[in-house]
Amino acid sequence: MTVTQVSKPAIYRVLVVDDDLTARILASHSLEHEGFEVLLAENGIAALQIFQEAQPDIVLMDVEMPGLNGFEVCRQLRNMPCGKLVPILMATGQDDIDSVREAYAAGATDFVSKPFNWKILGHRLSYMIRASNTTEQLRQLQKSETRLGNAQRIARLGNWEWHLESGEVYWSDQFFQLLGGRRGVTDTGIRSFLRCVPANERPQMRHWLKQLLNCGYSGFMSGINHSISVPGQEIKNVQHQAEVFCNDQGKATIIAGTMLDVSELKRAQDQVLRLARFDSLTGLSNRSVFCDRVQLAIDQAERKGCLGAVLFLDLDNFKRINDTFGHGIGDLLLKEVAQRLTESVRLTDRHADHSATAGLNDHFTNTDEDLLPPLVARFGGDEFTVLLPEINQVMDAENVARRVLDSIGLSIDLAGHEVVITPSIGIAVFPHHGEDVDSLMKNVDAAMYYVKHAGKNGYELFVKSMNVVAKRRLELESHLRHAIAENELSLNYQPQIEMNSGKIVGVEALLRWNSKQLGFVSPVEFIPIAEETGLIAPIGEWVMREACRQTRQWQLEELPQIRVAVNLSVRQFAKQNLEKLVYQVLLDTGLPVHCLELEITENMLMDDVDGSVETLHRLKALGVQLAIDDFGTGYSSLSYLKRFPIDRLKVDRSFITHVTTDPGDASVTQAIIAVAHNLGLSVTAEGVEDESQLAFLQQHDCEEVQGYLFSRPLSADDLAGLLRASNGYMPLKKSEH
Repeated sequence: MTVTQVSKPAIYRVLVVDDDLTARILASHSLEHEGFEVLLAENGIAALQIFQEAQPDIVLMDVEMPGLNGFEVCRQLRNMPCGKLVPILMATGQDDIDSVREAYAAGATDFVSKPFNWKILGHRLSYMIRASNTTEQLRQLQKSETRLGNAQRIARLGNWEWHLESGEVYWSDQFFQLLGGRRGVTDTGIRSFLRCVPANERPQMRHWLKQLLNCGYSGFMSGINHSISVPGQEIKNVQHQAEVFCNDQGKATIIAGTMLDVSELKRAQDQVLRLARFDSLTGLSNRSVFCDRVQLAIDQAERKGCLGAVLFLDLDNFKRINDTFGHGIGDLLLKEVAQRLTESVRLTDRHADHSATAGLNDHFTNTDEDLLPPLVARFGGDEFTVLLPEINQVMDAENVARRVLDSIGLSIDLAGHEVVITPSIGIAVFPHHGEDVDSLMKNVDAAMYYVKHAGKNGYELFVKSMNVVAKRRLELESHLRHAIAENELSLNYQPQIEMNSGKIVGVEALLRWNSKQLGFVSPVEFIPIAEETGLIAPIGEWVMREACRQTRQWQLEELPQIRVAVNLSVRQFAKQNLEKLVYQVLLDTGLPVHCLELEITENMLMDDVDGSVETLHRLKALGVQLAIDDFGTGYSSLSYLKRFPIDRLKVDRSFITHVTTDPGDASVTQAIIAVAHNLGLSVTAEGVEDESQLAFLQQHDCEEVQGYLFSRPLSADDLAGLLRASNGYMPLKKSEH
């Protein structure tokens, strides 16, 4: 390795002003190593005193200090006779333009951002000292051009000098590079420089140069931010700083300047701004921007006396997509929904002003209220919002909602997976449903949840009664989170009877919730909430464990052995290693595997047929029984049904209710029984309530039945009593229960 000796620069005296002891120590060590004599001040008052006594060649000063900050100290230094020409370099951890402008306004020669690159900073300090000296010193500066050029190239800092009496203009190599020119080829005149400034910025640039020429005293410094446009290159953003040197008559003789390329900093600032305003996945505006725009629209509607609307969308069963296919497919789905939503909400949805020309995704604040366009945003997760800032009538918002339903509800192909997703949409109109953002968004959210509970895949306009529904839902969710710990959950059991013998062969475990605060809550009301919030996972595990424990307890009491049927939720079925949970529950409770039947709905299986087949085979390998619940209400086909390793089909009660009065229901029920028998499966009919239904099922060889004709769902003790009293058999007629 070859060690190259670098000559030390001339010794300059630098005053370092910083309230941070570590910063002062580091500055002293680094700058002394670079050949500077370092004076240290811990605050602004000490800096003023040391400056008067020692008269340093340059000052490096932190902006943020207790007492006198850097800006104020700079102003006072410039008011001292000995402080007019001394270069002052302001140091700040802030990158905002306002701090830079204030530094220049206070009289700073230049500014630098923390943390420092001390090697480069040493060169920069030396250059600033030389640039502040006489014309002779400026000529000597040229001898160090190579060394300074390296530092300038690293810092993307170019410098120039304009000798007004001779008209000579000097550009450093880096200044040539910033302007896309070459030394000896490109003219170094002021006009050549101005040609590199975009035409719309040249008037401001000329005004700045005139201000420098006419300042009237040496040491005057001024800065400007502008662009550089060079053919074949990207537009650069630069910060320009210049200092004026005058003769005794106050006439400018030399102007020396620096130009710093801050394009990367500008891009970083723009990216930070974009991240703060836009959703990174979909490119839509985010919640913050949407709420700001809604407030603008509300204010505009008040001034104009017109209406506006907000749509709130939540994707139905989106968590099932994530659980089944993974978050990668879920992200693709969100991007596709964002695209379809944007295309659905055309600019013509701004009914009161069809002449507007602003684009739909013009997310920046528009001061001309006549050009305020609709806005689509991702509110968070699988929630999207639409702002229609000006509509003629409520029907206009409903038309948009219908168009969104039609567009999003179409099947979507995602990496080979065909997915169907539907939205639930709430609509709120301002000012009727809210005169501020908070109340409006609260009400449109309530309207959306009303759609969720009404069956999903639709839209509703907000009405005040929906707040009662929303409040009830929050109340239920809050108490449901503590239901297991508070021992508020219980199971009822409904017998399943073998048709030929009247034997009770099984029971279906049905979840009940008796809240200490709310009283009895219907499963129809709380189970959808459990599904939406994810609480169904711990609740479902509790149901399985309790059903198995109780069934084993009946066996230990030497009651007739029966199987217990437990419904699996969507989340449970999509869970990885479901078979391990089932195995552990059976192991912990001691229930024989053949005594547990797991019920899965038809639609759950069809969400991911290949995955469903794999999961069912793993469960079947344990020895448990498998049944498809609510069969006939989904969309499976015989080709798929043959692939599922199941034991039983359960005919949905909706068919049994009218099986003797509706030929259609009779035909469907008969077909289901026939299909099951052809596939070697048995059939259980749910909801049997009268003798005529029973007779129909007997006629068509249905194996098992359950319903109020035989027994209502019973508590564990009541079912035990029934098994004892009947020895496990029931006559095929209506029970006392």
